[in-house]
Amino acid sequence: MKKEQEFNTWIRRMFYEQSNHKVCAQRIETTTGNGVPDIMVILPFGIYLIESKFETTKIRPEQAAFHIRTNTIAQDDVPRCIALSAYPKTKRLVATTYNPSSITEDGIVPATEITYALDSAGFKQFYSTLSDKPHGGIRPILSDSARLREATCAD
Repeated sequence: MKKEQEFNTWIRRMFYEQSNHKVCAQRIETTTGNGVPDIMVILPFGIYLIESKFETTKIRPEQAAFHIRTNTIAQDDVPRCIALSAYPKTKRLVATTYNPSSITEDGIVPATEITYALDSAGFKQFYSTLSDKPHGGIRPILSDSARLREATCAD
């Protein structure tokens, strides 16, 4: 892997392999909308927007704004906008997320940063963080009575 375009292809291929082909992974990068992520991934348990980076974790301010806004709208602080960075020389895949706490006096910093191996096993670990969440990472907003019913039914 020598450039971001190859990394994008690898990301899409990894999503297809990990999901047993139950995925729609589409490049959506555009020059008309500043900050729009590179890839939209639709899985049975959620929709994710992926910003891909090659040999850096830095994102532009407009990209950070898009990530922060998207992840703020998502229910229960479930990140829906994720930056994936490839470091082929050190064989690292770095996943970062941004939210309102990312805005600091020192600039914009990731709210989370997790490093995986840049291979299919590392991607599988990353993928499992998405698929292992209840409701695919989305917890529906429930009224108090619905929460009580859900808790009662679970017992």
